[in-house]
Amino acid sequence: MVPWYASPLIYSKSRAPQLASHITRAQRSGLPGATFKSPLTRTTNAATMKRNRDLACPRDESRPQGKSCDEYPVATSKEGLSAGGQRRTFPGCSIPTVPSRTGAKGASACMISVSDQNYQGGMNSSFYKAERMLDGDPYRVLIGD
Repeated sequence: MVPWYASPLIYSKSRAPQLASHITRAQRSGLPGATFKSPLTRTTNAATMKRNRDLACPRDESRPQGKSCDEYPVATSKEGLSAGGQRRTFPGCSIPTVPSRTGAKGASACMISVSDQNYQGGMNSSFYKAERMLDGDPYRVLIGD
């Protein structure tokens, strides 16, 4: 890996349409990760990852059957909700108590299919390993096909 190059993590829209929709809307609302100018930054700190998940997708929040709470930026990034900002969501995400917002700080949460969520987890793990991503390495999140 070239240290200054933000490698692209590319999710398939056809393989995970709900995930792709959530990430696209989150990035359009101003959250980072889509560009070289505003990449995400890998974290390997377990406490940061847990806090990102807990703040964006609280365990006590109800989940529709067959759905899982997805957070963006991903919990394995330093730009997650533990870095500041407010929680946001979008119409159709099945989180009625959280408003839509814009801005570069914060995190988006959306209920997506468990299969899309599992796909994302596998893609993230494979990407971090293949790209030899270390703590502090930049990367971009893109949607393909």
